[in-house]
Amino acid sequence: MELTPEPYNHDGTELDILQQYGSFQAFWNAQHAELGQHPRNDPPDDDDMDVADRWNQDRPPPPAWEVYERWLMQEWRQLLDSEPGELEVQQFLEQHPSLLPGAGDDVGRGHHGPCWDAVITQPSLKGLSRERIPDFMWVRSDTSTVYALCIEIEAPTKPWFTLDGQSTAHLTQALDQILEWKVWFSLPENMLAFRHAYIPVDLGYQRIEVQFILVYGRDGEFRQDESRHKDPLYLRRKRDLIPRASEYLYTFDQLRPERDAADVVTISGRRDSFNIVAVPPSFTTGRGTKQLASQIPDISSALTKTPLISEERKGYLATRWDYWRRSAMPRPNLRFNNAREHSGE
Repeated sequence: MELTPEPYNHDGTELDILQQYGSFQAFWNAQHAELGQHPRNDPPDDDDMDVADRWNQDRPPPPAWEVYERWLMQEWRQLLDSEPGELEVQQFLEQHPSLLPGAGDDVGRGHHGPCWDAVITQPSLKGLSRERIPDFMWVRSDTSTVYALCIEIEAPTKPWFTLDGQSTAHLTQALDQILEWKVWFSLPENMLAFRHAYIPVDLGYQRIEVQFILVYGRDGEFRQDESRHKDPLYLRRKRDLIPRASEYLYTFDQLRPERDAADVVTISGRRDSFNIVAVPPSFTTGRGTKQLASQIPDISSALTKTPLISEERKGYLATRWDYWRRSAMPRPNLRFNNAREHSGE
């Protein structure tokens, strides 16, 4: 059975394949013949159509998700138990953005996923000082709405409540910062500037819904066997009633890596002038790489900081990034590259 992509899924590569081979089945068999393999008789599935060059078995693979997840949680707990400062936590989360709330669509919805397959670190909000801007921001979307999720993190050592059960000054200040963001987004001129700076051009017609996330403190404050409080369960109930409209509160212990965000990278800057900050070990390339690669020439410097993968893997990813950058440019002729990586590997 011949499978042809729906019109809205066509990109230049797909159209060239259809023009040169007539069908994806013919293209599939020709590519297998080049690799000395037997042609496939079964039709390619949706993933196969999305990834034309997945057959390179010699590519250096990323760590299996289960391996990365286990390693990451161990590193994360060790970091938290070392009583780190906010900067250390910021840098760790930049390197491993799948830990951040909003990496999946459990917060803020937006089932189409993060725009640019990236989280933005320390996005600028015009008029706010650097000390008052979000630590991270997701921009997610669905068919009708763009969701901006602004995240504030504090040092994990900061307590929620004093010994007499009152909110600490640190917590009050963190909540007030979120209130400042709400005021900022309530002004039409700021929302217009935000749309121009951070919303993809093709989503510029959609409404924007802003939500706010605070990551603060440790779970131990609310556990009977660890807490310094006389009634930690009461304070847990009190904590759960703190969030106002469009707000979500997490402790650092609640953060878990989200597999759907395995390919998400960390970027800084504004739309059309982004810079790459960090690439996680789970990162793989694919068609989704093209949009960001079209404006970021190289990821080699970010890859030098990536743990858990080999130098060979880093070189491979840099090569694939360059491939997708070139593929985003107008091309007079079709060029196949059998080293393309399957984004779901």
